[in-house]
Amino acid sequence: MDIIEMASSALAVARREGATQAEAFTVASVTKSVYVDDDRIKIVEEKGDQGLAVRVLKGRKLAQASSACASREDAEACARAAASLADRSPASRAYDSFPRPEKAVLSPPPRDGRIADLDVSVLVEMAKATVGAANDRGTKVPRGVLRVASTMMAIMNTNGLEVINRGTLVFAGYDAMAEGPAPGEGVGNLNSPWLRDYDPVRMGEDIARQALQAREARPMDRSIKAPVMVTAGELSGMLSSSIAFALSAESVNKRRSPWGASLDKRVASPEIDLVDDPSDPQGALSAAYDDEGAPTTVKKIVENGVLRTFLYDSYNSSMSSRPPSGNGMRRGPSDAQYLFQSSPGCRPVNLTLRPGQRSVEEIISSMDKGVVVEKFAYPTVNPFTGAFALEARLAHLVNRGAISGQIKHALIVGNMYEGLKNIVEIASDSRTVGDMVLPSVVFDGFEAVGSK
Repeated sequence: MDIIEMASSALAVARREGATQAEAFTVASVTKSVYVDDDRIKIVEEKGDQGLAVRVLKGRKLAQASSACASREDAEACARAAASLADRSPASRAYDSFPRPEKAVLSPPPRDGRIADLDVSVLVEMAKATVGAANDRGTKVPRGVLRVASTMMAIMNTNGLEVINRGTLVFAGYDAMAEGPAPGEGVGNLNSPWLRDYDPVRMGEDIARQALQAREARPMDRSIKAPVMVTAGELSGMLSSSIAFALSAESVNKRRSPWGASLDKRVASPEIDLVDDPSDPQGALSAAYDDEGAPTTVKKIVENGVLRTFLYDSYNSSMSSRPPSGNGMRRGPSDAQYLFQSSPGCRPVNLTLRPGQRSVEEIISSMDKGVVVEKFAYPTVNPFTGAFALEARLAHLVNRGAISGQIKHALIVGNMYEGLKNIVEIASDSRTVGDMVLPSVVFDGFEAVGSK
């Protein structure tokens, strides 16, 4: 069944079931994936996915039901379930309307026309090339995935809103292992709307280099207080678990955001410019409308270190008496399956940190002492306090402008909110990581704590 017809049927039934307003989010996607297991192509699959989420308002009582849908009957059953749940839901203090139709501010960013018609055999050869490049350097690839997807999303509601979003997605994630008395691990990831951004050989070479360097890395026998450079891939995880939380209007409304009372105040060094830019064609989630049908805009979030706005979906904008900012997001940057199962939340579409002027190599050459962290065990930060103590699986010591050795198992200790106020330098090496475009950043005030 066509997803537009599916949405229309669901809205009609929701109305008959007593909905004051109703919204239908429908999505159809095709995902092609290649999975690697122990250097071999283990699974090759192509999956079609079609589903629906219905949100119903009865006055100020809000509820959602979702379902995989293949027929009109499926869509109508989903709508009836949402209407029934709304009867049992508590009433909101302020929320009583889904977004109303508005003209797009931005043009839809271009997407990769190759992906929809791409034969999965092409992905198989690309995955083999990555594994081969890693094997050629004496490492193994215990696991990996290469995935592409094309999606069509329709958002409709009883206020007359009708929005279509189309997108493409490329995700690659591989692990490499260098065997020995102290084995080393390398990890590589890529998020992009463009297949051209995936260089199979370079990916294999990079994860092999990391694994070989990690094998030679040694635990530190001392602690170091010196500038710490965090590369873009690890910085993304740290910012997702801290800054994205602080910027969410939901966190502000629940009085959980550390920046809740900091609007128009300095929260970072003057070098920090954070922009939510849904117009960027490199953004994995860039679109002219968010996943509720509200227009997206290019927003200065932090300007010269000063907090200028928070991120609003329709629910939290009503709680704050603010217009939606186009940040009601259901989608993620790594998978296009089962998007209909999620509820919209306040999240960035494409959070971009303005890069600096110098390359990573130039910055390292100017450091007297320092640490460059290439891989954490798991790069998460306490969202409420900003505190972290993260195990470095691969980091490089800098001494007098040159890499002097590799370390692992050291703890990098600090506070992300304070770290943003103590930026030494921002590199020029921006790349797409998840729903962000980030460069590497050098922080002051972090400490590398030895394990001995």
